[in-house]
Amino acid sequence: MNWKRVLIGVIVMVLLLVGGYFVYQQFFAPPPAEETIQTEVGQTGTESTTTAVNTTSVSSSLGVVSAEGQIVPLRQAMLSFVTGGEVEELLVAAGTAVSTDDPILKLDATDQEIALIQAQAGLTTAQANVEAAQAGLQAAQTGQTAAQVGLDAANVQLALVTAEPTAAEIALQESAIALAEAAINQASAAQSVTLQGAGSAAEQAAAAQIRAAEAALLPAREALDVLNREDSPDADALANAQRRYNAAVANVNAAQAGLDEVLAGATGGQRAAAFGGVAAAQASRAAAQAQLDLLLAGSREEQITVVEAQVAQAEASLAESVLAIVQAEAAVSQAEAGVEQASEAVATAQEALDNMTLTAPFAGVVADIIPEVGEVVAAGVPVVMFGDFSDWIVETTDLTELDVVSLEVGDPVEVSIDAIPGEIVTGTVTDIATTSTLTRGDVTYTVTIVLDEASALPLRWGMTVFVDVDVDQG
Repeated sequence: MNWKRVLIGVIVMVLLLVGGYFVYQQFFAPPPAEETIQTEVGQTGTESTTTAVNTTSVSSSLGVVSAEGQIVPLRQAMLSFVTGGEVEELLVAAGTAVSTDDPILKLDATDQEIALIQAQAGLTTAQANVEAAQAGLQAAQTGQTAAQVGLDAANVQLALVTAEPTAAEIALQESAIALAEAAINQASAAQSVTLQGAGSAAEQAAAAQIRAAEAALLPAREALDVLNREDSPDADALANAQRRYNAAVANVNAAQAGLDEVLAGATGGQRAAAFGGVAAAQASRAAAQAQLDLLLAGSREEQITVVEAQVAQAEASLAESVLAIVQAEAAVSQAEAGVEQASEAVATAQEALDNMTLTAPFAGVVADIIPEVGEVVAAGVPVVMFGDFSDWIVETTDLTELDVVSLEVGDPVEVSIDAIPGEIVTGTVTDIATTSTLTRGDVTYTVTIVLDEASALPLRWGMTVFVDVDVDQG
């Protein structure tokens, strides 16, 4: 019994001694000299015993910084739409090589197409308004010229009636008669234009409105027909489709009414004004003839009074013509502003339509298309993985702030690929990130490495690699 107790005591003492020695070595023993650890690590080459030494110091002494990374294409992008919608068509399949701006994916763009047609119709109308405003300005300028001529003629006439007529004065009065006859011709031409209709510009604008309204009616009718053919259509969808169809029909009817109004020609007031213009011109011609008769017969006091009144009337007409030009110029400016706004609306509508098709930002390969036809995608959500697979590069994933300070652009690298055991590929550091990323609680920096010979290897996007950067040879 006593021997058993002694044996147990010895065993306990041995265990206590061993445990105490282990605790001492782990927590209380002084660390060995730094040079000794560096030498031992340098001998093994693969040993990672850096427990008691600053990582940067070990890396510098080794001349090698190791990190994990992944294979990525030379260029890569996750493509998304700027506008959400329903996927209408996959224009290419995954794995297809495309060029810059080639279409990849298309959303339903019915609304955008209708908006573009309507914007183009609005631009046509605005351009017609500019033509009409410019014609009005030209007419106002002609009116000012005529008013100035009338004032000059009235002043000359006043001089004639206050003096004895000469041969030159008689000839001048005859010229006034000729001008009055020209005014009659001008008024008659304006009357013909008024009676014959508003002109092609207004008709084209009205016709463009009809085309735009009919273009909007077609998809509305088709959408309503599709719902009506269903056995149990959604009530809200059917009601919305019916309202959209009714609105489209109303737009067509309104556009047709506008065209009918244009084709109907001038209104009663416009016709009366046209006839009145001719009558006024004829009266002016008669007055000019009467003035010539008075000139030939000799002036009387009442004749001078009449001519003075004509001068005053001519001055008032000139002032009115100047105001008409100001108003006509304002109308032209307003119409031109309308064209600018309509052009911007067309550009905006075209951009909205273009945004419904996703295109390649650069030449590359469509790696993956995430949505299927009929799915609804949101704006900004990646839908296509895209890359330039003409070459491969490596991006590190866990290079810490302690190691990145040892690296420089141009450092040589050896890359081992996890999926291809035994294969070592050389490369060069080409970029070191200036901003950090928090990875599993560590501050890391992404380093980009260009591989020297990798085209013959069966590499894939995302493969895991391990890199050793020789910081002494950089």
